[in-house]
Amino acid sequence: MQNKISVKSLILLLIPIFFAFGYIVYPLTTLFLQSAPAFTDSFGSLLSNSAQPIWNSIALSLITVAGSCVIGTVLAYMVYYYRFPMKKFISAILLVPIAAPPLVGVVSFLFLLGENGLLTKFIMAITGMQTVPFIFDGWTAVIVVHLYSFYPYFYLFASSALMKTDSNLIDASYSLGASKFRTVFKVIVPQLLPAIAGASLIVFMASMASFSAPFIYAGSSKFLTTEIYFAKINGDTAYSAALAVILTLMSLIFLLLLRAYRKKNAVSAKTKGSVRVETALSHEHSGFAGTLTLGVFSILILLPVAALVYLSLIPEGSLMRNFFAEPFTAENYTKVFNDPAFFEPFYNSIVMSVIAVALVLIVGVIASWLITKKKISGGGLLESILSIPYGVPGTVIAIAFILSFSLPSVFSFFTILAGTFWILPLAYAVRNVPLMTQSVMAGLSSIDPSLEEASSTLGASDSRTFAKITAPLVMPSVIHASMLVFIACVGEFVSTILLYTFSTKTISVEIYSQLRLYNTGAAAAYGVILFAVVMVVVFFSRRTIEKSS
Repeated sequence: MQNKISVKSLILLLIPIFFAFGYIVYPLTTLFLQSAPAFTDSFGSLLSNSAQPIWNSIALSLITVAGSCVIGTVLAYMVYYYRFPMKKFISAILLVPIAAPPLVGVVSFLFLLGENGLLTKFIMAITGMQTVPFIFDGWTAVIVVHLYSFYPYFYLFASSALMKTDSNLIDASYSLGASKFRTVFKVIVPQLLPAIAGASLIVFMASMASFSAPFIYAGSSKFLTTEIYFAKINGDTAYSAALAVILTLMSLIFLLLLRAYRKKNAVSAKTKGSVRVETALSHEHSGFAGTLTLGVFSILILLPVAALVYLSLIPEGSLMRNFFAEPFTAENYTKVFNDPAFFEPFYNSIVMSVIAVALVLIVGVIASWLITKKKISGGGLLESILSIPYGVPGTVIAIAFILSFSLPSVFSFFTILAGTFWILPLAYAVRNVPLMTQSVMAGLSSIDPSLEEASSTLGASDSRTFAKITAPLVMPSVIHASMLVFIACVGEFVSTILLYTFSTKTISVEIYSQLRLYNTGAAAAYGVILFAVVMVVVFFSRRTIEKSS
């Protein structure tokens, strides 16, 4: 049921509407119109040539969502409710995958499990094997990299939801004689559904738009993103545009299905103010098996990062030699820090990421509040538009921006944005606005509306109710999403490679440049430094969340 919208809400609504239509609808429409004639001509061959990439992309995304959901949700449950040694340290380790930029994360697995990888060579050394014990490629490699990269979304979303679960319901369930198994699936899981639904949407779209892992590991298997890339570099604009449209429509269909499921399975249990952490579950020890599982999983999480650090501490060219015999050296870091232009890529990346986070915060929070709490007319359409970019490859967004903002328009404030500094943070914001929107909507959905109704009954304005009631309860979701957006922006590569100029080079472009020059040590050093910066952001974000909870 839509509520009557106030003048203040209407003014606020103009912000996400301008963003949605100016930087999502307009660029994508421009891209489609410019390729429409060729798209029509290639439609016949499209049906016969794209069947395999489409089904491969769907299958990969569904496997990624299912696997990431199980891993992330179970880990969030164990970390939140159980006691075990070094709990804070392990909970921090579980967030390590999101700190690695996509390109760095994928390459780290190559350094770890490739034919000349660290773990591969180690196994051969201790077993005396003369041949490679396994080949890390194909579907298995892509799925492993995807699960490693995407389970933290479920972990973060579920952790945020668990912080807001009403512990009185859990204690009441135990008091009525329910078993732990029944309590988990009848009390806790239903309260996690909004968060799981939001994370599923983000992971499905991210998997559909994933490029680096399929490009490096998939071999002869075809996926939509790699086919779009190959069509583009071969000059087949029509085919690449057609595949981009298919990818966008598939993500939109998944969004609509997920939203319909979310409405049908609405959660009735809501958060009433501050929740108690102490519950019957939180006093349990994980036991030897649980502690061992978390310990082994933490080690597996750290292995790709360890390979990256190790590679940064050995001389250039060691990958082609017996690098276990190579002495440690700081020459890669010395070379990086002696580069006069070293700080420029980092400065560009950090400033652009902060600007993008600010834009996403403004648009995402306002849109989520109006859609979830004010239930504005057309809210479903606005949510659909704001969720589209995460299902669109970065290359498509970049090309659409180049075509749309090479000439002045009202959306570029009558200037040319292409080739400027500002087009990059704007592209990052467009790419990542679904992260904020879905996270905040999940957080708002778990807040008891009677709290806000009571505030309004006592005479508080909408803005005061939001500041005093809604904002504190949804703050963990906002911080989680802001952290994810910053991490995604600071390591963004696919769209950056098409939009940057010499003066706006970012750290991901610099890493790619070093890899192309076969300076793997320097590339690894850049990656380690970037990883450290992101981990600092993760650390302070988690501290802030703990205080706000």
